[in-house]
Amino acid sequence: MKDRILSALSFLLALALFSCNTPDKQAQIVPEERMLPPETMENIFYEMNIADAIVTLRMAQVSGHTSLTQYQVDSLIYESIYAKYGCTRESFEESILWYLQNDANGLRDIYENVVERFNQDISETKKSDADSVAAVEKNTL
Repeated sequence: MKDRILSALSFLLALALFSCNTPDKQAQIVPEERMLPPETMENIFYEMNIADAIVTLRMAQVSGHTSLTQYQVDSLIYESIYAKYGCTRESFEESILWYLQNDANGLRDIYENVVERFNQDISETKKSDADSVAAVEKNTL
């Protein structure tokens, strides 16, 4: 499971870095004072991955019954995530580039925190499911 999450995060990073960018834009690195703080980057990555999972699941359930592509839906959802954290796609991508060139270990730490949050979510869900099953068994006996 952890490998799947890391793969998804890596894909997201690659997508964010290279989608819709010209070579000149990729070379520009945001000054440190304009980069997004680690907590904001972590929250954006976390919410993007949840959104991707939901969209992918929904698209699979209604395959062929929608006029929007997954990319269009993702873009709409990502824009709302950026707005929630007071940034833009451009500032998010610039921040990723800054981290890659100036603090790769910090970016790795952000990813590890996101993975840990997903692992915690999974553990809490399993516990909740087990508690629900125990309550049903208790009430039926």
